[in-house]
Amino acid sequence: MTLGDFSEQAEAYARARPSYPAELLDALVAHVGVQRGDAVADLGAGTGLLTELLAARGFQVTAVEPNEPMRRQAKPLAGVRWIDGTFEATGLPDASQRWAVAAQAFHWADPPRALPEVRRILQPGGFFIVLWNNREYDRDPALVWTREAIQRHRPGFDDNYRGQDWGQTLTSTGDFADVAYDEVRHAVFMSAARYLDLWRSHNRLRTLSTPEQFAAFMRELTEYLAARGDEPIEVSYLCRAWTARARMREER
Repeated sequence: MTLGDFSEQAEAYARARPSYPAELLDALVAHVGVQRGDAVADLGAGTGLLTELLAARGFQVTAVEPNEPMRRQAKPLAGVRWIDGTFEATGLPDASQRWAVAAQAFHWADPPRALPEVRRILQPGGFFIVLWNNREYDRDPALVWTREAIQRHRPGFDDNYRGQDWGQTLTSTGDFADVAYDEVRHAVFMSAARYLDLWRSHNRLRTLSTPEQFAAFMRELTEYLAARGDEPIEVSYLCRAWTARARMREER
């Protein structure tokens, strides 16, 4: 397994990963001024969690995802087409998209190459938004326990991208400007089975651990959840979004 390759984790990802708060998405739609029928690119679309929300709001969505097992998990939806592509080579025509979004994905991109590519596919005045569901470990005892168990089995592990200044990243190449930031808290109540799948789908932890470390962590987590009983686990998230406007040629 390699970093960013979810081929072996696609099914667990589809079963476990949370969606995104409607309140935040509605605010982002209003901010960028897109309308029903507009062309929207969902970049690094994964299994289609955000794609589904965009389609439900009437956009014409192109879901761009390089991993075929992940694409295979997506639901067939009206107004959505799936293509094989990356942040750095989307395969989309020039100025073809009114809006581009990347949910739980842009940390896998190479910004010096990806940002000019995203700018290329956007129409004049288009926007690019990156967003993440960041777990808040201190809001449920099971998450506190999980964080401590990760450190026991993989000392020093950290999702370092979660603390990154993505506004600075978005403006780093000169392709985007006028960054705005939004955040919304939400919670997902998970069964033990879903919570185990949540961690099975964690590519960074699994890849940066040895097979023995990850197996020991999952074994201990399984035992902990069995002893905990049937009470759902409240997995709290802070969904954070950065919006940037594509700069016009005359601005560059």
